[in-house]
Amino acid sequence: MDEPTRATPLHGLALAGATAAVSVAAFMNVLDTTIAVVALPTIAGNLAATPSQASWVVTSYGVCLAVVLPLSGWISRRYGLVRTFLCAVLLFTLTSWLCASANTFNLLLFFRALQGFAGGLLLPLSQSLLLRIYPPEKHGTALGIWAVSTAIAPVAGPLLGGYITDVWGWPWIFYVNVPFGLFSAYLCWTLMSAHESERVREPVDLVGLFLLATGVICFQLVLDRGHELDWFASPQISVMLTVSVMFFFLFIVWERDAPHPIVDLSLFRYTNFVTGTALISVFYAVFVVVAVVYPIWIQTVLGYSARWSGIVMSPTSIVPLIAMPLCRTIRRTADPRPLVTIGCIGITGSMLLHAHTTTDAPSSYLALARFTIGMGMPLVWMPLMMNALTGLPPDKINTATGLFNFSRMLLSSLGTAAAVTLWDERSIFHRARLVEEVSRDTPERRAIFDSMTNTLQDPQAALAALESIITRQARTLGQQDLFYVCAGAVLLVGAGCWLLSGRLASSTTTPVPHD
Repeated sequence: MDEPTRATPLHGLALAGATAAVSVAAFMNVLDTTIAVVALPTIAGNLAATPSQASWVVTSYGVCLAVVLPLSGWISRRYGLVRTFLCAVLLFTLTSWLCASANTFNLLLFFRALQGFAGGLLLPLSQSLLLRIYPPEKHGTALGIWAVSTAIAPVAGPLLGGYITDVWGWPWIFYVNVPFGLFSAYLCWTLMSAHESERVREPVDLVGLFLLATGVICFQLVLDRGHELDWFASPQISVMLTVSVMFFFLFIVWERDAPHPIVDLSLFRYTNFVTGTALISVFYAVFVVVAVVYPIWIQTVLGYSARWSGIVMSPTSIVPLIAMPLCRTIRRTADPRPLVTIGCIGITGSMLLHAHTTTDAPSSYLALARFTIGMGMPLVWMPLMMNALTGLPPDKINTATGLFNFSRMLLSSLGTAAAVTLWDERSIFHRARLVEEVSRDTPERRAIFDSMTNTLQDPQAALAALESIITRQARTLGQQDLFYVCAGAVLLVGAGCWLLSGRLASSTTTPVPHD
């Protein structure tokens, strides 16, 4: 095989256009992991599905996305980085249109699964492409753009999904991808087709592919269905988890000696990559948990509309855009670990603000809690990502970004499933305590209940009102417990960053991906 050629960076308007094409594609992909959540009740009603069946609209996308992520490196080497990315954008755009046009629930699930396959390629390859088209001295800026576009999407998803569903109907949460997908594909073809990577005709590791796909599918199904089926009380969940663990173990054993492995396990010899990937996966899991749980609490407990809950959540999306100039500062910083620690301390403070939120908290307080997360995020996200990818051999970048994003998405799924379960369990606990407290027969409690009865003119209405108050308080207390756990996880990331090398800026170049 010929010696691979180093990519030629783009400049000027060509660089700006290519950046827009790649960033839009990455944003669309991550956005579609959350945008459909708020539309599930509407989809279920329109397509004659049960609420349980409707959740498969999200599950099918996540499962297929997780399966493809580790394969992105091999696919891009086999068919070329730019060509693979362009095909993924076009497939994602086509399946978005097909999802919107689906007139049966089963058809929607099929197209949603295909969309997940395309999305699993977009995420890591967008990261590799940005590193490829930017000159080495601007790789910090490139990674900053990618980080912001993929970090604000999970927060923007519920906001856009709620607004679009209310105003235009659920099909438009998929139709909106079409013009942006065509825009991205056109710019990609026009500006980057001449910058294709060399293709390497590697045989397909069918055994490794089967083992990995089976393990990932079973594990993702455990996470997505476990809460609904009461986890290990369900034989189905126990069997799927056992199969998942067994197939993951067999996959690792097989890949160690496979002549053409799907996942390059030699990446685990790079300490910075392993540590950085682990830390950023934990941080991203906390970020997604908060982005999922907080809007649910705002809408179900505080009574906010989907639109207003999105407005309250918006500072987390807007602030990182303003903080983008920090990327250059981070790139020039001799030791970025203090920045990560400062960012984690700030975000821990935000978690504590979340944990002290009450049912009568004003919207300004809610927005402040979101604002502090947005301020700390660039300080944590950027250095961890750059440290994880800096120092890797150029021919391992595509595989590394696939494994990096696979770990991040898998841990965020695990974190979300665990968070929802913890929230429910703690809410049940607090509700029992509140009912016990309210049930005590004291003059003060009798006076309060008599006052409610007189106001509502009906004892049953008073009991219903009391039940509503108890439920709201229990959900709030359960959420507070969850955010204390999140605060502890962020502090662990702040402490763990000191395991990384502090010589980020000493590497004058970040490896340019090529094959």
